[in-house]
Amino acid sequence: MAQDITTLKDVHRLVDAFYAKVREDATIGHFFNDRLEGKWDAHHKKLYRFWHTVLLRRPDYFGNPVPLHFNMQIKKEHFDHWLEVWCTTVDELFEGMVADRAKFRGKTMAKAFYSKIKKEDEKVGR
Repeated sequence: MAQDITTLKDVHRLVDAFYAKVREDATIGHFFNDRLEGKWDAHHKKLYRFWHTVLLRRPDYFGNPVPLHFNMQIKKEHFDHWLEVWCTTVDELFEGMVADRAKFRGKTMAKAFYSKIKKEDEKVGR
């Protein structure tokens, strides 16, 4: 039986495993690899703080990540795939209330990010 996400170390494990898959993923890997070449460590540190705040409710991340995703031509199918990889990774490593929260928050974030990106694209005529 897998354990739940309870510590910052668990958050690191989840983020590292997820992005290891993403880097190799034919559908969404290029979005990350093109922008993060030579910057993966800094990205991981930011994502550790982000997910630590979201999952364990520790005030560790302050910022607005959505605008960083503008101008990337990310479509709904990319967010759907991101969510599939995210949920699969969570399920492979953890189970419990916080793991369920990780999947739920992934779903709500994917939906919110896509909605905001779509509005921005419409506003600028993309």
